[in-house]
Amino acid sequence: MSARAIVLGFTTNYAFAAGALLASILARDPAFDATVVIYHDGLPEDQQAAFLRLWPRCRFLPFTAADVAKRLGVTVDDARVAPYLAHFSPLVLTKLELPALLDEYERVIWLDADILVRGPLAPLWDFDCLAWRPLPEGAFARREKVLSVFRHLDLDPAVPLLNGGVIGVSRRFLDRGGSVGLIHRMAAHLVEQAPPSQIAEMPWYLAAASLHLPVTAWPMRFNHPVMTGGVEDALLVHAIGPHKFWNATPLMQLFPDWATHQATWVACGGQPYAGPLTLAEAHPAEAAEVLKAADARTYWLTVFADLRAALPRGMVADLRHDRKFLRLFLHGRPEEQHLRLLRLSNEQRMGLEVHLPRALRAEVLDTLAGAVKGARREGDRALSVPIAQIGQALAAADAVIPDA
Repeated sequence: MSARAIVLGFTTNYAFAAGALLASILARDPAFDATVVIYHDGLPEDQQAAFLRLWPRCRFLPFTAADVAKRLGVTVDDARVAPYLAHFSPLVLTKLELPALLDEYERVIWLDADILVRGPLAPLWDFDCLAWRPLPEGAFARREKVLSVFRHLDLDPAVPLLNGGVIGVSRRFLDRGGSVGLIHRMAAHLVEQAPPSQIAEMPWYLAAASLHLPVTAWPMRFNHPVMTGGVEDALLVHAIGPHKFWNATPLMQLFPDWATHQATWVACGGQPYAGPLTLAEAHPAEAAEVLKAADARTYWLTVFADLRAALPRGMVADLRHDRKFLRLFLHGRPEEQHLRLLRLSNEQRMGLEVHLPRALRAEVLDTLAGAVKGARREGDRALSVPIAQIGQALAAADAVIPDA
């Protein structure tokens, strides 16, 4: 029997994430020894070859909707599993397959593909029967309705609910009465009772609690949500939610090592991530632009704090304030018709740009040039105003601009 295995389950379009995950393990511990078991939905041969070049001890096990139906004791078109399959890939349920591997491995650890390893994995293997990171306080109350279905079971109150991103299972699970069949029966019972998101993880809790099994409660750093404080010291960083190491610009900058690991995967023949970026408008991808955006936000927040009381009721500040200008939208007018405050190199003055139809724009500019002390025309669209007079300028503009 082999000592241990790492288990992954992912659709083909997430092969790049799994490749980077494995590369991150090797980067932190080049001598790490374990088999990698990969459940997949038709991973192409060239990508299987890339995994073997990266990690020679890989096994590939296909898993489809038909396998889900078989495990749950229903047909593929059964209405009871349709909601699950409509929301999730069948591969999500492969984390319930871990006990089936214990005839070959003494210990197995499941890792979600959206995890970044930042240190040797040796501490994870130090558990007796089961191991996971407990959910925070309040988790039981939020799942009370689901758990009420299992009131007939004698559930051990010492067993914690789990985040299923990292799960450890040893041969002791079988010795203490656990089995893959038990896990699947729990999942089948949940199909009609629970939200689809609960079916892949709740069976583990139910099996452990009903059998009164010992669970090693891993500390947060063994499965640390990327949006939770203290992530800098995490052993495994988990990008829970839509923002990932490969698509969210803040995470790309905070965790540049992920890109290095993806490059290792690509060098082995793996396909890279080729999808869109998220949050780029709020957090630019280039480091220099991040500083500019932060500086702009600080500037406009300071300006707005002073201006808020004087801002006419018909003007609404744009929520996007990470640029050299800040738009002020006008009640009843389309977005393209607005006023624009401009940050100038002379910090004692501010630009005011008028984005209105030509005739109305000229009327507004002429009025402001005559009514606001120190105002100066700057071309046919803008003027500059002493910053102390900007409130007066906006009030004068508001008096001239009719409701649309």
